[in-house]
Amino acid sequence: MNKLFSIITVVTVLLSVNACNQTSNKQNNQTKNSEKTINYLSVDEVFSKGEALSGKTVHVEGIIEHVCKHTWKRFKIIGENEIQYIKIELGDKFPTVDNSIIGKKVKVTGKLIPIKMDEKMVKEWEEKMRRNHKGEEDTEHFKEEIAFIQNIHQQITSGKISHYTNYNIEAEKYELE
Repeated sequence: MNKLFSIITVVTVLLSVNACNQTSNKQNNQTKNSEKTINYLSVDEVFSKGEALSGKTVHVEGIIEHVCKHTWKRFKIIGENEIQYIKIELGDKFPTVDNSIIGKKVKVTGKLIPIKMDEKMVKEWEEKMRRNHKGEEDTEHFKEEIAFIQNIHQQITSGKISHYTNYNIEAEKYELE
């Protein structure tokens, strides 16, 4: 009888220890999962912190404002300040996108690449825009883009700013909401 009681006691203790370990493991897993929560920056935050984030992997969310119809592998996202945008480069590992994603919220993870432009580079940007969008001169998108570029050029030539920095993200992953 004492042997049976001893065996039952040992088994009960072992089961209790095992149950405690399982609870502890579940809590550890939940803690690890909550540590993996990603804090996404807004487009505006990227512009305000840009220099410090240059070349690093960033997590950004914004609204898709434009899809490049020439490649279907690039799109622009905007934040609260609709003038500032980040160009997302999808690269070869992603399928093409289309205009149906315009207006959707997107979360992007990738390497932040600053594009610093002086007066000459801004003029080249304008010329490239005109070449790439030949025949689209009457569209709202074209007019807004050209006005934006010309405004930047004017700010540089007047000495208001020395250069203009825009940002691209080489996407590692993205998720539409």
